Amino acid sequence: MSEYDECTDALVDPTVLTELQAELGGDHNIISAFVRNYAKLLPWRVDRLRHALEKLDMEDAMDAILSLKTSSHMVGAICMSRLATELEISIRLLPNAAHMDELRPLVNEIGHFVSATIRELETPLL
Repeated sequence: MSEYDECTDALVDPTVLTELQAELGGDHNIISAFVRNYAKLLPWRVDRLRHALEKLDMEDAMDAILSLKTSSHMVGAICMSRLATELEISIRLLPNAAHMDELRPLVNEIGHFVSATIRELETPLL
């Protein structure tokens, strides 16, 4: 079992989207489009991160993880955001390409939650 097993209980915090919808004047269409866009781009963001690790490109890896972390936070994907934050910290602590292999298990853990996060987001929350 992983240290991230708690992610299986709640991948998404629906209150984040509810609060965002309230801030946007209650427009459900904007929130729906935002969630659809996040869900569409999530696999690409994780693949981009994997590719950066394969290329040993620290700059691209950091850019990819910050994109994943920020977008996940904004949509309420709490597990994905938590894992992305952990990876960001790890990248900062292991700042050279020689340590990139040590980061792969966490990237694999992130990949493990992609489909379930998308499914949970696609379940009507609002």
